[in-house]
Amino acid sequence: MRTIGKVIGYLMWIGAGMLMFIFWLMAMSSWLGFFGTILAFVLCPGIVVFPIVFWIIEGVFPSFYFIVWGIGIIGMVIAGLSGAGKD
Repeated sequence: MRTIGKVIGYLMWIGAGMLMFIFWLMAMSSWLGFFGTILAFVLCPGIVVFPIVFWIIEGVFPSFYFIVWGIGIIGMVIAGLSGAGKD
């Protein structure tokens, strides 16, 4: 049962991270073109700074970003609890 929890938790965690990176990459390329795509690979989006900047520039609250971020945290907790107590 621990293995299933770890697999599900890691899939949620890694999947959320990849989705947030794609969201970051798309926003940067939309704002700055090809230069933004290069910068997206070099710069770190930050946890709070990027959504606020996105909200200001686009005028739309990035609720999807926060939902995916929450799913990633839940996955991290599931993976952590599934591996806890194993010596």
